[in-house]
Amino acid sequence: MDTREAYEELGVDPTISDAELKAIWRRLVAAWHPDRNATVEASQRMQHINKAYQHIRQLRDGQSGGTDDGGNTETEAPEPDCRRKTHVRKVCLSLEDAILGCIRTLRGSITHTCDACAGHGQRVLAQACLTCRGSGAVRKAALFGWLWNEESCTDCGGDGRHRESCRACDGSGELSVAYRRRVRFPSGVRDGHVLSVPTWRHGEMEIGLDLQVQIEPHPFFTLDGDGLLRCEMPVNGYAWMSGRWVEVPTPNGMQQMRLNRNALTYRLSGQGFPTALRGPRGDYLLKVVPVFPAQDDPAQDALLDQLIARSNDAIQADRSKPLGQWQLRLKRWNAKQK
Repeated sequence: MDTREAYEELGVDPTISDAELKAIWRRLVAAWHPDRNATVEASQRMQHINKAYQHIRQLRDGQSGGTDDGGNTETEAPEPDCRRKTHVRKVCLSLEDAILGCIRTLRGSITHTCDACAGHGQRVLAQACLTCRGSGAVRKAALFGWLWNEESCTDCGGDGRHRESCRACDGSGELSVAYRRRVRFPSGVRDGHVLSVPTWRHGEMEIGLDLQVQIEPHPFFTLDGDGLLRCEMPVNGYAWMSGRWVEVPTPNGMQQMRLNRNALTYRLSGQGFPTALRGPRGDYLLKVVPVFPAQDDPAQDALLDQLIARSNDAIQADRSKPLGQWQLRLKRWNAKQK
């Protein structure tokens, strides 16, 4: 391998500094080392990269000789500088999931700049551009071929150096890393909370996930700023008056509750929102709104009159009740008037 081939193998210009040369060599080794690259050509490419780097280093250090023609000398891949990439995404949870906690499997991808080409999508080689032959300009005919104009070469950007598409990213300048993470959301997580998922390693990159929690609106429940869970539920007015059992919604599902005609708000202890992350659950306030039918139905009026008539005798007979006492006083008063 001669000097020109060595620079071409690394895709650098002979004027590159030692520090830049070493940085590019480290990136190439990290990308092509067989421990990290499972392609068939990885081992051979690794040998060529190391051979080219050693040839240039020996040339610059004024040393003679080099590696043997077989290129069997292989330098151990340096541990690449770890870069951290944090991906932020929103995760929507139901209010029940936030109250009880849940496990979700998250899938997605993270896009980052290609290290091999530093995001340019191409490598600059030491050889001259094939289109402009290193001049940086191309001639184009003008005015029916009588005159010629020079324009900047679009293939090399006007610098005269040959370029090839980056093989690592297929010329896009970016690489996409797919992920699949199983995440446990603790009970008591609130809207706006940010949960950090433990990082994992992908090549020379350390990847992390920051999850922004968003609680979906609920058709029944509302959560106050102080963490109190509330619900307003219409009930049949006659069922409320008679103290019947009804089914009410709770975060754990439907539950039987007995109505009390002397109460409109019911406190269900320990069935509300957790007081803290993974903490005990607070109270759940259920407000009932008695609903009575319109009183313009003759059939309903007749039934109500019948109910009143049948209950009057029993109510008036109990002298310990206000209505019974009232009827007794009214009877005595009427007797005096006669």
